[in-house]
This record gives sequence, C-alpha cells and structure tokens, in this order.
Amino acid sequence: MRRFVGRFETRELLLVAFFAAFLVASRAALRWHLNLPGHSMLPAAFGLVLLRICVERRGAALLCGTLAGLAIAALGLGKGGPLLVLKLALPGAAVELGGGFLSALDPRAAGRLRAGGLAVGMAAGASAIVPVVVVEWLADVDATVIALHAATSGAGRIAFGGLGGLAAAWVGGELVHHGLLVRSAPADAERPSEREGVLTGGGDARAAATPTDASRSPGPKNPEPNR
Repeated sequence: MRRFVGRFETRELLLVAFFAAFLVASRAALRWHLNLPGHSMLPAAFGLVLLRICVERRGAALLCGTLAGLAIAALGLGKGGPLLVLKLALPGAAVELGGGFLSALDPRAAGRLRAGGLAVGMAAGASAIVPVVVVEWLADVDATVIALHAATSGAGRIAFGGLGGLAAAWVGGELVHHGLLVRSAPADAERPSEREGVLTGGGDARAAATPTDASRSPGPKNPEPNR
C-alpha cells in the first residue's frame, strides 16, 4: 500500500532525502581549491538530474536542492549565508523545468535521454551564475568585473553541469535497461506488441473480417420441380 506525505510517496521522499544528503556530502568533500571554476556543479547536476529521472513527481528536484542548500548553510560549509540556498535551489528549479522534457523522452532511447540530461545539466549550471552576480552586485563591484567573472565562472559551471547531467542520464539509462528503475513510457510511444499486432495480427483480423469470394457468391439455385 502506498503512503503519501503531501504530494509525495514515502519512497519518493526517501529518495529526495538521500540525494539531498549526497549533495551536502559532495559539497563537504569538494571544499578544497582545484583552480577549476564551477567544479562543484558536477556532483550537484549529477544528483539533481538523477533524482529527477528516478522520481517523476513535480517539485522533487526543487525540494532536494532547497533542503541541501539549507543544510549546507546550517552546517557552515560555504560562504554567503542565505545565498547558499540559492546556489542549489536555482539549479533544482532549472532541473525541475527540464524535468518535463526528461519525462517525455522514451526511457528506452538511451541517446535521447543522455542528450536531454546534458541539456538540463547545462541549464542547471547556467542558473548557478545568478547568486554570484547578486553577491558581487550587492558588494558594489564594477559592472565590467562582474561580467568578466560571470563569463569565466559561468562557462565552467555550464561545462561541469553538462557533464554531471550527462553522467546522470547514463546512470539512469543503465538502471532502466537492467530493470532496476521503472519509468513510464511517453503516451505517444508505440509499444512493440502493438506494432507487431499491426504488422501481423491486424492484417489477419482484417482478412478474417473481410468476406471471401466464396462467401459472397450465391449458393446454387434450387432446381425447378419436374412438372
């Protein structure tokens, strides 16, 4: 029996909590400086996109990003205070907007699913530029410096976000392929059984329904009685 908490099932809430913990742990593990702008978007996009593939409920990625941002701000794993929440809530919102596109893709089409994950991950990385611009604008930094910093860090965030989304789509496709994850196929996707029925059974049914020449031909007339 399924139990719902609000709009989510218990299983879906457990997955949201698991991926939120994954985002917090990845932020704690990637606190060292790698001189690679935007490298933190790699695990963030991976976790959010994979969550949206596993949980097709609307609002899952946004809820996960918001919870992870609140936990990171409470644990003091970054600078910026309340803006830390936006650094994961905005990518979660971007993944949520692209979640409908991911859900519309046929889970059996691995190439399309990976392309969709790449696009959604890049959108998540692009959305993470907004808190950086807001912080520097509030600090009264010159507009030219803000634009230059946004371009350099934004390119890295988009690139790492795309890589994370691509990896998440690959993992999700493998889970679907091996039967470990069941996703609903799009409504307009033609099922193989239906296609086979059209090619084989449908023709036989129409042939059976169509009267043959023998059935259409009138039977022998009764001979006239001998007078």
